[in-house]
Amino acid sequence: MTRFWVHIHHYLLLSLVLAFISGILLHHVFPHTPQTIIIFSALLLFPALWFHKKQETKITTVFLLLVVVSLGYLHTANFTAKHLQKTHIYSRIVQEEDTVLTGTLQSMPLFDGQKSSIIIKSHELRLRSEDDFSPVHGLVQLHLKGPWPESWLPGSELIIRAKLSRPYRYGNPGSFDYPAFLAAKNIRIIGRIVSPAHIYELTQKQSWTHRLRYLPERIRLSLKDHINNSFPSEQAGIYRALLIGDRSGLNKKVLEAFKSSGVMHILAISGIHLSLVASALFLLFYWLARRSEYLMLHFSCKKLALLSTIPPLCAYALLAGTQTPVLRSLIMVLIFVLAFCVHRQRSPFTTLSFAALLILLINPLNLFTVSFQLSFAAVAGLIIILPYLTSWLQQETTLDKQILGRIFSKTCRWLTVALMVSMAATLGTAPLLIHSFNRLSIVGPITNLIVEPLLCLWSLPIGLLSIPCLLIDPNYGEWLLHIGGMGITAAMSITDYLAGLTYSTLWFATPPLVLILLYYLTLVLTFSKISRKLTAPLFILICSLFFFLPQFLFKQHSAGSELVFIDVGQGSSTLIRFPGGRTALIDGGASSSAKFNAGESIIAPYLWYRGITHLDTIVITHPDADHSNGIPFLMRLFKPDILWINGESGHTQEYEDLLDLAGELNIKIKTPKDNELLVKEGDAVLQNIKNPFFSGDESSTEKTIHSSNEKSLILRFSDQALSCLFPGDISSRVEKALVEHNSSLQSSILLSPHHGSKTSNSSAFLNSINPQQIIVSAGRFRPMLFPSPE
Repeated sequence: MTRFWVHIHHYLLLSLVLAFISGILLHHVFPHTPQTIIIFSALLLFPALWFHKKQETKITTVFLLLVVVSLGYLHTANFTAKHLQKTHIYSRIVQEEDTVLTGTLQSMPLFDGQKSSIIIKSHELRLRSEDDFSPVHGLVQLHLKGPWPESWLPGSELIIRAKLSRPYRYGNPGSFDYPAFLAAKNIRIIGRIVSPAHIYELTQKQSWTHRLRYLPERIRLSLKDHINNSFPSEQAGIYRALLIGDRSGLNKKVLEAFKSSGVMHILAISGIHLSLVASALFLLFYWLARRSEYLMLHFSCKKLALLSTIPPLCAYALLAGTQTPVLRSLIMVLIFVLAFCVHRQRSPFTTLSFAALLILLINPLNLFTVSFQLSFAAVAGLIIILPYLTSWLQQETTLDKQILGRIFSKTCRWLTVALMVSMAATLGTAPLLIHSFNRLSIVGPITNLIVEPLLCLWSLPIGLLSIPCLLIDPNYGEWLLHIGGMGITAAMSITDYLAGLTYSTLWFATPPLVLILLYYLTLVLTFSKISRKLTAPLFILICSLFFFLPQFLFKQHSAGSELVFIDVGQGSSTLIRFPGGRTALIDGGASSSAKFNAGESIIAPYLWYRGITHLDTIVITHPDADHSNGIPFLMRLFKPDILWINGESGHTQEYEDLLDLAGELNIKIKTPKDNELLVKEGDAVLQNIKNPFFSGDESSTEKTIHSSNEKSLILRFSDQALSCLFPGDISSRVEKALVEHNSSLQSSILLSPHHGSKTSNSSAFLNSINPQQIIVSAGRFRPMLFPSPE
């Protein structure tokens, strides 16, 4: 116990930061008790002061930590309440509204090849039902199809007609929390601009402070244009990510290659980039300072060089967009410089803790961002392993006595150290990566050894050198960019090759938070002075649980069935879990884009959250994209045994590619006949009631069916507790034929045909089924059609 208090006092700032984080988490769980916390905090101060006066250090520390927990709670409560003010734009927009908004273009517009994204600092707002503008404040994220017009730059005062709404999160556990992601950026409202014609620039004189405030963003925009004009799109996207922190130009292929090869973090400006810039600047300024006899005699050249790095580092952070990893790295570098200059170098954990505290004081919601978590976990992992690497590097071998042997020995050691550093960062971030992205790259440590030097030691320095050159001599600057682009070309080839290797990436179900906490606890104990004979096997056991999650093993022995309608927006997907753990997915599609797929972004995260890594059966009721465009991703990752289809082919090229992929993956493709059982486990049955496309009934052959919707499989699930009918997108004409020829339609639940459209859901059909509940799977942007109000 004595050792515990020694560690608390030795790492007091770390302990206080952990207490502050506990307060933030407490508010996340219990967000509606600020008055109680205020009273609790006030009461805690008195015993803390009294015990401090009595020199009761341990008890004083306990009360101090409790006070900091309360402060973390109150700070978060105050921060999250800002958007509830009456003048905040969030309070004015409750549902999607057609509005006119005035504001300032806050940052460089982003363009992903399809749509532009901008952030507006709002000033005034007029709703469609109002006659006059009213003052508002708050940030708004707006989207416009196509590229952003070049005439409107960061800092421009604009008046915009846009449809505004609050950000939406799909209602499935495990789905990406888009509102929370935006809230961490202080954005509470999003919107759509229909056309550039709905944007007008307000002509007013701008002060020099206003122009200076938005100068970094305008420089970023200029650099972005230079890069786009100098490289093909894929290379330009990588260079923009490295130099100015803009990843909007990265296409899906490049993103997947970097993710699978484990080097995605290089494309987010962080400690690696800032450390290299700081090192290069320090060497330059140190060399210049040593050229002056006066400076060498009167000042410390090292301190002058370190202090001189601060302004250009701050400028680079502004050019990089001041994102969380950049801020964390900048704060750590500044603390190190100042500590060195006043001879107060402390533990690296103290520096890391101070950086975390400052970022959380600026915005406590940063705690819940993946960027913050991965950034600090990686650095913490490196700090833990640092003493072992230092002692190992200082050891001498017999080879060190010979010149060639010394070179060979040092080279091997530094390569080993680089590999161990990469593995330490992987150990520090692995559970967070698995929890957030459900994947972990096996080749990551090796890829980092090859790709990091190419991008961070070649392309990045040359690219940074080209920035001032572009302002002085654009031709020379662009020549430097092309030289740096060679490293990007080589890195792309390497990542493509390694990402294509079998099992380069492992996929996992979402681990529970308790397992993540146990992982970090046993990891710290393994590297502490506590006996490794006990902690190391325990750590290995905890790691194995990520492959065999306990909650999923228990589900496999469940005696009941489960029916889940997955929220995919305008589309359809339903999960059925049978007794004994067998699973079936009916449909898997929704609205999609080049960078958004329902299978990857909605359905798979829910399945992983439920501990499902394999689907036994997938059923596609018909080939329409909003029922099938997510299936290819699910087939690759969840490897179903059987794929049931209605038998239609040649619908679209995408659907033909889906069927070809099923063949490549050795998935059995079957077409059910009328009343055929697809899955049966005890009393739980999934049955095909009717296949209008392939029924053998001449009254319903393909000649009489005019659309893909009317060829939908009509499925029925039943067990002892409930029954559900899945009619796909059939129209009222097919509904009428079903009612006339089939008597087994009655079900307790109905998935409304064609997303609740008025061309379906006839009265005779609903009366025949007589459901207790009707489920409508539809999006929120076409409320007058799906579901129809009629």
